[in-house]
Amino acid sequence: MSELPAALRPGKTVGKAAQPPEKQTPFAIPVAQVPVGNGPIGITLTPNGARAYVTNFGSGTVSVIDTTTRTVIATITTGAGPWGVTASHDGTLVYVSNFGANTVSVISTTTNTVVNSITGLNNPVGVDAAPNGLFTYVTNQASNTVSRVDTATQTIVATIPVGARPYNVQIAPNSNRAYVANFGADTVSVINTATGTVLTTITGFNLPRGLAITADGLRLYVTNYGGNTVSVVDTISNSVVATINGLSIPFYMALSPNQQLGYVSVNGTSSVGVIELGTNTVSTVIPGFSVPNWLAVTPDNRFVYVVNNGSNSVTVFRPPTGATNQGPLSGGTNVILRGQRLTGTTAVYFGPRRATSFTILDDSTISAVTPAGSGAVRVTATTPGGTAFVGYFYYIPPPRISGLSPTSGPVSGGSTVVLTGSNLITAKAVTLGAAAILPVVISDSQISITTPPASGWIVRVQVETAGGLSNTATYTYV
Repeated sequence: MSELPAALRPGKTVGKAAQPPEKQTPFAIPVAQVPVGNGPIGITLTPNGARAYVTNFGSGTVSVIDTTTRTVIATITTGAGPWGVTASHDGTLVYVSNFGANTVSVISTTTNTVVNSITGLNNPVGVDAAPNGLFTYVTNQASNTVSRVDTATQTIVATIPVGARPYNVQIAPNSNRAYVANFGADTVSVINTATGTVLTTITGFNLPRGLAITADGLRLYVTNYGGNTVSVVDTISNSVVATINGLSIPFYMALSPNQQLGYVSVNGTSSVGVIELGTNTVSTVIPGFSVPNWLAVTPDNRFVYVVNNGSNSVTVFRPPTGATNQGPLSGGTNVILRGQRLTGTTAVYFGPRRATSFTILDDSTISAVTPAGSGAVRVTATTPGGTAFVGYFYYIPPPRISGLSPTSGPVSGGSTVVLTGSNLITAKAVTLGAAAILPVVISDSQISITTPPASGWIVRVQVETAGGLSNTATYTYV
């Protein structure tokens, strides 16, 4: 979904028609502050978003938060120093790495009790469950290794050497790769999960700590604790393709399920930085946290949970505005409208046209589907109290490819190809035959890609942007 700037309080029509600004000023709407245990660090949400599990390092416990009432409904005793936490793909289990006990606690989400304790770890920190449900990876900071846990037997079946002081691990959506942030080596290890070996080691980081990967597996975000930046990694070429600045001592990162925003806990300013993933820029920095650590976004994109290590609490807030308010001319974009007193809304307009459909989610949130349109249009909501100006929506023309340079390259791949055309500034993927590639955006008329190994001799090339799919061109492997 896209998100639009918050609606002003209904009651009268606000403002006159005007040229839209380059960017709306974003802000966040606080919802709740939930007290938890001592020294909280990690958080994970169950796949259905009904529960949040928070590791309390100082208490040796896990707090279970009901996300409807936003209250702690259970406190589970684990081993000493619980740190990382992840939920299984089916939501039945939660895995907790106990740094001080050298164990992983396995929690049943049905009973909220520890049903197993996995031994044989060495100062475990990061933990991630594979989307295919077959295994879980745990980083061992003291031995510079990653342990593979078989989820059928709940035992360690392999140990993989990585770089110094591995902090966190992130398994790709297709479960065939795992990425490990090596805090002490300034590297990220890429593990082939089928063979249990390190495929390659990516360099160019500065005390890498947090990891987040997009749903398509094409982009990996790495927080540089020592560099005040976030690195963007192309997972096809396994190289850093962009650097996001302006974040003082970034800790961890979480992506919105709609893949439009990234949230970074910023320790240096006790804030949360909001990154627009389409442009890799920080759109706002939200203050008011206390040594923020892990973050989690609810599956419906409506709330962000932030662990406050300094105040033994979890802050819940509505995502800020400033997301990518754009979509194709044909309409069909699902957009979130935020405001106040929206219950009873009778119509939503994008310019002069009614939304194709809309749903009132609560008194401050509406989900609407854009009609066909063009240009930048004002968005309004008609309520019993009047008409509220919500913000602007930007209709993006479809991209067009006019040329490739070069038009051919070796079957081994690795060639840089520049695509020339129009409306390319929001490019998010390029397909080259069967391969999906993360492009480097140069301008609205140029993007570049690095070719993968050959999947055919003459392959089709197509660009996907916020405006839809382009025409096709061809590239020849020789």
